[in-house]
Amino acid sequence: MKMMMIVFAETVDQEVMEVLAGAGIKKYIKMERVIGRSPDEENLAQEGSLYWPEKYTLMMLAVKDEEVSTVTDMFRKLKKEHPVKGGYHVFVVPMEQLL
Repeated sequence: MKMMMIVFAETVDQEVMEVLAGAGIKKYIKMERVIGRSPDEENLAQEGSLYWPEKYTLMMLAVKDEEVSTVTDMFRKLKKEHPVKGGYHVFVVPMEQLL
C-alpha cells in the first residue's frame, strides 16, 4: 500500500472531486484551506492577502501499489486540462496500517 498526498489550489476542487468520483475513489482524507509557502515567495507575502491569495487543498489517498500510476495520470491530465497557479503536487510514501 502507498499513501498519496496530493496538494492543489482550492479553485480546482470541483474538477478534482469529479475526477475522483469518476474513478470510483470514495475514501480519502481531505484538508481544506491549507496554506504553504514556496521558496520563491516574497517574505512580505501574508496568507489571504493581495500578494498571497491562494489557498490549497491537501488530500490523502490510501491506494494499492498498482493504483499509484493511475491516480498520478489522472492528476497529469487535470494539470493539462485545468492549469492553475500553484499547480498540482503529488507525493507518494509507503504506508502501513497499524490499527
